[in-house]
Amino acid sequence: MYSTYFKEYILDDAMLKRLQEELFKILLDIDYVCKKHDIKYMLCGGTLIGAIRHKGFIPWDDDIDLMMIRSEAEKLVVAMREEFPEKYMVGVPLCDEQYVVKSIKIFKRGTKYVEIPFAGLSKFDMLFVDVLVIENVPANKLARMIHSKYYNFIYKAASVCVDYKYPSPVIEEKAKDNPELAKYWKTRKRLGSFFSHVGGMKFYLKQCEKVGNMKKHTGWLGIPSGGCVVENFPEKMYLELTTAEFCGRQFPVPKDYDENLRVVFGDYMQIPEPSKRDCHVAYKIEF
Repeated sequence: MYSTYFKEYILDDAMLKRLQEELFKILLDIDYVCKKHDIKYMLCGGTLIGAIRHKGFIPWDDDIDLMMIRSEAEKLVVAMREEFPEKYMVGVPLCDEQYVVKSIKIFKRGTKYVEIPFAGLSKFDMLFVDVLVIENVPANKLARMIHSKYYNFIYKAASVCVDYKYPSPVIEEKAKDNPELAKYWKTRKRLGSFFSHVGGMKFYLKQCEKVGNMKKHTGWLGIPSGGCVVENFPEKMYLELTTAEFCGRQFPVPKDYDENLRVVFGDYMQIPEPSKRDCHVAYKIEF
């Protein structure tokens, strides 16, 4: 949606290339810490597709996604803060009033990266790598579906609260001259007002953590914060690893990456037509 309404903020090829280079540097530091502290992680999402299909970034991709089970993610948070206290800031859900996302993020200090919907926030506006936490999920198929859909609902409730409490000045300004965007934005802020008064942003973010962090071992694992209902597998999927090339280096990936990607993305080896590719935008970016 943002690439449609905010074409002036679409990253050009040179900027996208520079962004990918900087993100790769962050990945190398994370990989170093994980190897040093024996922390298991994997490439996932578009980064995993990039490794398998392109042996590097998807040419038009602008982020890096990693995943790890909760116990490993908790070790990574501690280790990154110990190893690189001056270089990186580690954001975790509920760590701050303005940390309004559901994943762990490794931010590089001294950089600037402002996403359009979060332009109303004054913190956590740096380049980052996402770390998605792999959690226990119900073994029953119907229960898994309900679990995923409920998680997505409460996070969407939190996200409209963000629009209401920290409205993006970029969207506010553009909406003045765009009736379609204005209607969409007005609806989100109205919903944000409702959910802010019925629970509130912090309440829904806490619920995301509570629902996502399922204690019971079921033999099934998933990524609630990924937002994908089908991204749940028998635990073997996330516990058995191999490696794949990404930008000239080997990184850990699920051993059965083909099954993982086909379930989540379909025919992931088919390169989409230009019109169907995600075109990424950034309000501000500084390296």
